Amino acid sequence: MSMRRTVGVLVVMLSVGAVDMLACGDKFLIAGRGTRYQRPKNARAASVLIYTDPASAVAAALKKAKVESLLKLEGHRATKVGTLQELSTIVESGRYDVILTANSDSATVQRLLQASPDAAIVVAVDDLVKNRSLLEAIDKAVLQRDHNLRKTAARY
Repeated sequence: MSMRRTVGVLVVMLSVGAVDMLACGDKFLIAGRGTRYQRPKNARAASVLIYTDPASAVAAALKKAKVESLLKLEGHRATKVGTLQELSTIVESGRYDVILTANSDSATVQRLLQASPDAAIVVAVDDLVKNRSLLEAIDKAVLQRDHNLRKTAARY
């Protein structure tokens, strides 16, 4: 009986103590452990200013797409304004990386930002209301602004 007990203990120890030894790519073949192809969180969160006329179709499209909650989910900080007066006050007092606006308003916003050396990048959102293309445009604008700031800092 002693031999049976020893064999039983040995079998239990081997079955409990067995460790999966996986080769390089084998871990991706196990169910539930595949590669995730999701957009990673931004290394740097952007400050996004949304300027649209509340009565416009663009404002309705942004509200329908839940852009503010999407930006918050992705780690960005969003502020919304509805008039040009509010926009000029906020641009003077705050620092923003990206300004989202309608195509028709983008030239006006660009003129407002011309005096600032560290101006935000203006992104027209009429065609970008689809969630992923809007996020990609914001990411590109943040990279462009960072590049502009580095160039400005190198000059001084």
